[in-house]
Amino acid sequence: MTTAKMHRLRVFETIAPHTETQTLPLSALLDAPRRLAADVDSPIDVPGFDNSSMDGYALAAATLDELAAGSGPGTHQGAGAHQDTHTQREPGVGGDPQTRPNTPERFGPIPVRGRVAAGARGRPVDEGTAVEIMTGAPLPAGTDTVIRIEDTSPGAFGAESVSVELPDGTKPRAGAFVRARGSDVRAGQRVLSAGTMLTPAHLGVAAACGVTELSVRTLPRVLVVSTGDEIVAEAAAGINDANSVTLSAGLARLGVETEVAFVPDDPQQLLDRVRDSEADVVISTGGISKGAHEVVRLAAELDADSSMVFEPIAMQPGGPQGCGRLADHAWVALPGNPVSTLISFEMFVRPALLGLAGQEPPREVEYHRLAHGFDEAPPEGKLQIRRGRIGPDGLEFVGGSRSHLLHSYAEATHLVFVSAEEPGPDDPFAADGDRLKTWKIR
Repeated sequence: MTTAKMHRLRVFETIAPHTETQTLPLSALLDAPRRLAADVDSPIDVPGFDNSSMDGYALAAATLDELAAGSGPGTHQGAGAHQDTHTQREPGVGGDPQTRPNTPERFGPIPVRGRVAAGARGRPVDEGTAVEIMTGAPLPAGTDTVIRIEDTSPGAFGAESVSVELPDGTKPRAGAFVRARGSDVRAGQRVLSAGTMLTPAHLGVAAACGVTELSVRTLPRVLVVSTGDEIVAEAAAGINDANSVTLSAGLARLGVETEVAFVPDDPQQLLDRVRDSEADVVISTGGISKGAHEVVRLAAELDADSSMVFEPIAMQPGGPQGCGRLADHAWVALPGNPVSTLISFEMFVRPALLGLAGQEPPREVEYHRLAHGFDEAPPEGKLQIRRGRIGPDGLEFVGGSRSHLLHSYAEATHLVFVSAEEPGPDDPFAADGDRLKTWKIR
């Protein structure tokens, strides 16, 4: 019996030869996560120019300095210019004096000459004047500072001149409310590293840097095969097939092109159907346990070139597993019970398709305490994977551990790992103290 982490490597080695690299436009990478195949350096500065972070007025800080010194075209009124800014005693009231709020520092009036909208390039601004500027607009030549419209009077665009009102003690400084060129990214800077799983933010970084396409891992075409007499339409004890739907949905959300086949317990028919397929990889469900009609095992016995390995995994659910080559195709054989199928997909197939060769988790990892303890004893010597959700008191199990409880799986938000191994660096599913490791599945 092998471990889940050993079988994950086996599945990766089965699928990896059928993935390559491909350069795709960003528009083709929006719907499904892909792994970046090459480093990306920015060809430009981001932002590409000094621009305003506020709606307001652009001017030179020197203009305010001159006004503060009393040498500019307008006036500067400091706190000392207003009697009501001094500490005063209310008439007829003893005790401590009552202090009134300080009056703001006031600079101006400053003539306003024009407007710069986002996407426009304004004309140079003369010393001693200002220009209306919108958020994101480039700072015109002759300016280095932005004053928020909230800090001006009359506080509305369209005035011929404005006065600047800053809190008492505030000194105007160059660069205020300015996004400097290259403050986010410098030309030549490494912005994305090979191996990165591309998130929407990563794609946004590429777009902001003017990168229109990325080199990513390609995905194989997959044939999903549901096996068994019990799922074909003519079966007297017909069972509605859920596995082909859940697998196809999971694969489609990764961007995988799929086709689906239904094959009864006829090993030769299974071999013929797969050999006719142009898919790169086969993922089958069912037919690999210890019964008398295990069609995938029987097909492997018929195919002289088969290299399939069937071995139980120390995992619950999802113990029966297989992979290798069969019918001239790379093949990953999953168990047939619907929860076992889904958990096996998450544990083995998803990481391989995402290019995760080691033990990097394919889902977001969280650690949670059980709200009500264990509702059943975990199996000895096996990694148990339960389904759970976060309630008001912490992590709660959803349904039991049985492998047919698909409805419970659908209500879960997390896969919960109950590890059979001793906590340590060699156990990728170890708890953290009294908190169990989980993968967030929605």
